[in-house]
Amino acid sequence: MEIIQIDSHDKQAIESIVTLHKITFSGFFLASMNRGFLRYLYRSVCEYEESTLLAAVDGDKLIGFIAFGKNISNLYKYMIKHHIIPFMWYSLLAFLRKPSICGKLFRALKMPKRSKRDNNSVKVSSIGVDPEYREQGVGSKLLDAVKASVDFSTIDYITLETDKIDNDPANAFYIKNGFRLSYVFETPEGRVMNVYHYHQPVTV
Repeated sequence: MEIIQIDSHDKQAIESIVTLHKITFSGFFLASMNRGFLRYLYRSVCEYEESTLLAAVDGDKLIGFIAFGKNISNLYKYMIKHHIIPFMWYSLLAFLRKPSICGKLFRALKMPKRSKRDNNSVKVSSIGVDPEYREQGVGSKLLDAVKASVDFSTIDYITLETDKIDNDPANAFYIKNGFRLSYVFETPEGRVMNVYHYHQPVTV
């Protein structure tokens, strides 16, 4: 298994990541968006100067991915600025299919004020692993790659969030990988979220 960085022109890799995203986050907001929207989202992660998209590959098969970066709250603004036509088109298609996503998309564009707490951090915005390769250390290797890429002399910590309720495996996974619970919040939709931080271990 190898960890590689994905380029915005690698259409095949991005398509595989879109598929894994819809499998990993089935039932959640972004996974409910159409493939075109997700395609431009992950393309933007590659293009945006403060974010990175990594993938775990086994031979020719993409088996996992992780998206992360600084100031990740500005990613949607980047999409609007650089891909306004496809962004609006795919958002309209998603709205026509499911009008309830309008409020969620608007809040994603504004980003909650809590994001300001993490302005000197690197945020993991999404991570997914092929179901056939789970429990094989793929997710841990992806997180290790993020840790290795961070300059902790300028970054305070790595942060991520996940559901608190009915989500024990994911919470246990992050704790096993050195993340510690920082705070809990509730979304406007009523989801209770755990926010984890990873600090560079202190060497003696």
